[in-house]
Amino acid sequence: MILNSRSNLFNFKFPKSFVPEEVADKYRDYLNRMPGNVITEPIDFVNYAIQGVSMPGISFDPSEQAPNDGTITYKRGLIPVQNMIDRQFTVTMQLLDGFINYWIMTDALLYHYNKDNKKPFIDDVKLQILDGEGIHMMSVVFEKPIMNSISELELNMASNIAEFSTFDITFYYNKFNMINELDWYILYENIYRTHWINKRNRSWYANSYGITTNRVDSWTRI
Repeated sequence: MILNSRSNLFNFKFPKSFVPEEVADKYRDYLNRMPGNVITEPIDFVNYAIQGVSMPGISFDPSEQAPNDGTITYKRGLIPVQNMIDRQFTVTMQLLDGFINYWIMTDALLYHYNKDNKKPFIDDVKLQILDGEGIHMMSVVFEKPIMNSISELELNMASNIAEFSTFDITFYYNKFNMINELDWYILYENIYRTHWINKRNRSWYANSYGITTNRVDSWTRI
């Protein structure tokens, strides 16, 4: 049976270095004000609020040539690929209580554009695509990205009910790397079938081969 795709089967997180220590120090005491709070680091708070990732499609403008017969012929252009695609992606985040993650992201944006910051790019970010069984299908790596903009924050005195709302963050990247992870899955699946991995030693197997326990769990259902 061929199933439909699900838009929530992805994994995307900002690296720990995305929120600089100077910015994290401003919000750490606030996040830890309640005993037993599960999320204590600002970067974890930011990653918790991620709701979606939007990346543009790929299109190429053909070059036109006019033969002597009066017609127009379309051919593939010679312009480098990275100069012909819209190299940006958008991350949608949930607005949390007090708009705390909005302020963290705003501070991070201002930090990255501060002239005293000598680092021209933020660390690479990876988008992982999964299927319905949790199998890692593809990885999309955005290399040398820069944070570009944060959408506006709309406040209204007439709205006194806590509602689910989001804001968008736009990034530009310099290179786009798409990695097919299916070869790795086939390799580990063959090893799994050979060694008859069971529930009791799945953690050892995952640690030995550097894969997630969830992926090994999905194999136990084969």
